[in-house]
Order: sequence, then structure tokens, then C-alpha cells
Amino acid sequence: MKKILLVFAIIAWVSTTSAQDRIALGLKAGFNSTNINLSNIPSGTEIKNEAKSGFLFGAYGRLKLIGKLSFQPELYYAKKQTQYQITEGGESVVVNSDIKSWDVPLLANLQLIDLKVASVYGVAGPVASFISKDDLKSMKDANWTFQAGIGAQVWKISADVRYEWGMKDISKLDFGQKTDVLTFTIGYRLFGI
Repeated sequence: MKKILLVFAIIAWVSTTSAQDRIALGLKAGFNSTNINLSNIPSGTEIKNEAKSGFLFGAYGRLKLIGKLSFQPELYYAKKQTQYQITEGGESVVVNSDIKSWDVPLLANLQLIDLKVASVYGVAGPVASFISKDDLKSMKDANWTFQAGIGAQVWKISADVRYEWGMKDISKLDFGQKTDVLTFTIGYRLFGI
């Protein structure tokens, strides 16, 4: 019985050790600039959109797949802000929009350059975005976008820049709205690769 327990303990230890060579977990935070692309604006109405800064914070994971390719799921809370100037019948109104969401990027991470002390990587993939608060109540509850970007990692610190394209109309209104978001983040790897 002791031999069987010893064998199971060795297998569990080897599995844990090899998993740490393939898995990473970390925290991230940053800021974003959100622009809403508008379409199908009713005639006689002019709407201009101005990007504003917001923030994000959350966590990421990384699972090494093959070679220099990894799967990188993330979960973060984001505040996205934008401003509309609506002109109709010669009168203008400025409206600020404040959107808070939980974003879930499902990214492929490809290491492009490995210098041992530092590395450069590219990321790309879809993002599911779930609206938790919309001041104007004009957005659908969920949204799909696509992110692509580049970053660098030194020791446990990473920094990246990404651009996010709206893939789906997010508006409940008669005119179309798609998000475009520029994101800058800093990450800290807690453990793993």
C-alpha cells in the first residue's frame, strides 16, 4: 500500500511540475481609448463621435500549446468612455457615454523574438464583451470584437498595445454602432512560464 501511495505521489509531483512549465497566471491593468463607429444615421441628423480615455484591470492565463504558440484567455473589467455631438435642426447637444463591461479575450499568443531575458510576442483573437452598465441604455447586453496587438515581456513584467475592432452592431437604436478600442496594458506574471 505504501508503494502505491508513493507511486501516486511521484506521478502527482511530476504532473504538477510539468504543468508549471506550460501554464502561467498573472494580473494586468491599463487604459483604453474608445471610439464608436456610427452608420445608418437618419437624414437631417449629424452625429460626431470623439474618443475618450477609460481603464481596465483583471487577470490573464497562458497555456503553452506547441512551440512558441500559446492560448491566452483573459478576464478584465473595463470602463469605456466616448462623447457624441448630435446636431439636429441647427441645434447641437453633447452627450457623454460611459460603458462598463466584463471582457473575455480568447487570444493566440505567438512568441516572435526570444532573447532569454526579454521576449516580444504577438496576440490575436476574438473578445466576448458583456455590458454591466451603460449610462445611455443604448447598447446590447453582449458584443463580439476582435483584438490584435504586440507586446514585450521582461522577467515577470509584460506590456502590450492592442487594437480592437467591433465585429457586431452593439446599438439598440435605429443607427448602427460598432466599437473600436485602443488598449495599453501592463501585466505581472504571478507564476508559470
